[in-house]
Amino acid sequence: MTRCPKCDAALKIWQMSPYCKKCGVHLMFASFEGQFEKDRRIAEMSMANFRYNVVKLKSAYTGGVAQKLRIAFVFVPLVALLLPLADLHITTPFYESSFTLSAIDVIIKGIMGGLLGQFDAFAQGAVFGPVAAALKTCIFAYLVMAAAAVLNLLAGALSFIGNKTASVMVIVFSAVGMLGAVLTKVSGASLVAAGEAAGSVADASCGMLFAVALLLFVPPVVAAVLCLKKPPVRVFREGDELRVEYRRKWKKGEIELLAIPTPIYESDADRAEKQKLISAVYQTEVTENG
Repeated sequence: MTRCPKCDAALKIWQMSPYCKKCGVHLMFASFEGQFEKDRRIAEMSMANFRYNVVKLKSAYTGGVAQKLRIAFVFVPLVALLLPLADLHITTPFYESSFTLSAIDVIIKGIMGGLLGQFDAFAQGAVFGPVAAALKTCIFAYLVMAAAAVLNLLAGALSFIGNKTASVMVIVFSAVGMLGAVLTKVSGASLVAAGEAAGSVADASCGMLFAVALLLFVPPVVAAVLCLKKPPVRVFREGDELRVEYRRKWKKGEIELLAIPTPIYESDADRAEKQKLISAVYQTEVTENG
């Protein structure tokens, strides 16, 4: 026996009307009507979820003064990579070279120029051995500081993962950067001592710029602490939190799609906007029909 797809009422074989006598649904378009009801709920929840995520994303970067300072201050430690923290000049009858402990020389001379690959050969010499070992340690400490500066910037860029998580990451990476600056100074002092032991062949110097590099990691820590004390302000559209909650339950299978009320939430502003659209359509029809 044929039954109504909506109310499951029995349909008589001699029934000629396209409508169900019990619920009044159009039998031919009943499936379209059911799909429309599903799409109606999905569309409302999807738009609310999009607006919800946009608010969370914006608040992570501009949700307050502290959040704005955090995203600005994570760039500050990168300045430390431009400072010449140590200098080394080697002069022999057959070889002459100079090296500055900065991002430019580490990349151009150390990595691209192959200096890092020659440490083992230099370390075998009686004169250059201690200098090469000290320079290798100094560069390693510098790379720790450089990596911390880059990771600090990455943590600031990933603020949307959570205010607390991003702030803690900034604090940790800044602390590692400070430690790297201190180790760079300590290894730089060893480099200077090795240069003095090598005599006029190697001339090394290490100033106090490491203190500047260390202080450049302080602003991100201050901003991150402020972010922990003052979480970002989030202002969601009225009803969006309820819509997102229904969407979460539906995704987890805790509730059937057609069991969700429609509209899920209708504020006064939504009602006024809908009425305005209906009025505009009505006026258009009246104008077209004369």
